[in-house]
Amino acid sequence: MKRILIVLIIFISTNVFSQKNMLDTLTIDSATKIIGRYPQYDKTKTYEKYNFIIEDSLEISNFIKKINLGDEVLNSSERPSFRITIVKDFKEEGTWTINPTQKSVMTHDGHTYKFDIGQITELNKKFPFKYNYEKIVFKSPEEYLAYLTEQKKNPNFLFDYKPQFKYEGSFEIEFKKSNKFSSPKAISEFLYPYIDKIVDRSKYRVSYILNKKNMKNNGKSYTMTITGPKKIYQNLELKKLKNENWEPTVEDGWFFYRE
Repeated sequence: MKRILIVLIIFISTNVFSQKNMLDTLTIDSATKIIGRYPQYDKTKTYEKYNFIIEDSLEISNFIKKINLGDEVLNSSERPSFRITIVKDFKEEGTWTINPTQKSVMTHDGHTYKFDIGQITELNKKFPFKYNYEKIVFKSPEEYLAYLTEQKKNPNFLFDYKPQFKYEGSFEIEFKKSNKFSSPKAISEFLYPYIDKIVDRSKYRVSYILNKKNMKNNGKSYTMTITGPKKIYQNLELKKLKNENWEPTVEDGWFFYRE
């Protein structure tokens, strides 16, 4: 079936009531969805009765034309809230957080406006929607991408929150307290020039974590954690000091499905 592309350009306009369209510009195609849902952290599903999903291009067009914002107000939020999300090609393109009690909405650009929730309360009857999600632990970006590829074959899969994998892993170095290594700050300043020769400063971090080991040592030594590429662990050589306990980064991804 030939893919039908509908391009809707909705210009921001302000009338005497200072209202403007909620969605400024949106390109709609067969992969576009608009989803209204209670946030996954709300275990009581407070506003589940408002849940909806719109997938038909013409219905999305009608939705956009009818949804309006009121005057801009001070930023505020409430928990639980309700969300309206644009999903395209299994990705969240933008999210608006509705505060039902405060009768306001915070848009993706961080501004908050008056909002009449009556504009969406009847959508569940025409476009009912229930969902579930799962959290999966991944040890590498490759493992995540392989899993995501499989989910895209599932007709109920909607979108995911992917793991960041900013750092490859972490390891530790223990420093005995001395005049030279008098504090975590002093140790960090000592380490930076050596690590900077291996990778750029933006690609790693040095931290002092108040874990059981550091609490037990009670200031007699400081175990520093270096987080970043494995080549720091492999190439950092410091006299009388040992790189220990390399651990690959483990992160989770969140995958959302319609029921």
